[in-house]
Amino acid sequence: MSAAPSPILQNPDPGATYQAAYDALGRAYWDASDVHSKDLIYGAQQAIGDILTAINQQQLTANTALFVQLTPKIKAINTALAAIQEQITTITKNIDTAATVISAVTKVLSLYPDL
Repeated sequence: MSAAPSPILQNPDPGATYQAAYDALGRAYWDASDVHSKDLIYGAQQAIGDILTAINQQQLTANTALFVQLTPKIKAINTALAAIQEQITTITKNIDTAATVISAVTKVLSLYPDL
C-alpha cells in the first residue's frame, strides 16, 4: 500500500485553486462591512473570473502563449489578493470567512510567486 503524496508536494491545479479563491471571495463579499471592502473584493473576484474563463477555454499550463497573455492580469490579481489578505480582518469579522479567504488567497499567490 503506497501513501498518497503530501498535499504540500503536489503540483496544485490552477483552475481549482483560482475557483476556491473565487468562491471564498464570494462569501467574503457578503460578510464585508463596508462598500470599499465590497468593491475591493468584487474587483478581485471579477478578475479571477476572467482567469477562470481563460483556463476553462484552454489548458493554461500547456499553452505558453495564453500564459504570456494572462501574465499582466495574474500580476494585477496577485496584488489585489495580497491587499485583501492584509485587510481581511477589517473586511469581515466572520472568522470562518476570513480563514477561508486567507487560505484560498495564499494558494493562489503560491501558484506563480515570481510574477
